[in-house]
Amino acid sequence: MSVRVDQNYPDVDDLTIVDEDGVPIEGVEIRIFDHTAFYANQVDTWIAETMSDINGYWVDPVYLEEARTYVVHMEKPTMYGPIHKEIDT
Repeated sequence: MSVRVDQNYPDVDDLTIVDEDGVPIEGVEIRIFDHTAFYANQVDTWIAETMSDINGYWVDPVYLEEARTYVVHMEKPTMYGPIHKEIDT
């Protein structure tokens, strides 16, 4: 079974992309990595990818396997990040 992940995972606005003042950032690249692969520096292959829209929301949700740990990597060169957050599904 899969779990829907977007800016509202696990709670409302938890993964919304905003700057330090809470202003949404558009065009941030969001990539999902397997936890183990990410920390082994295997970052050439990711599981899913989307971008942030004008509201800092994910353009598309991603669907991930249940009961696993992932890393959400968010970056817009010279403007945001890189930031990564671990999530459990």
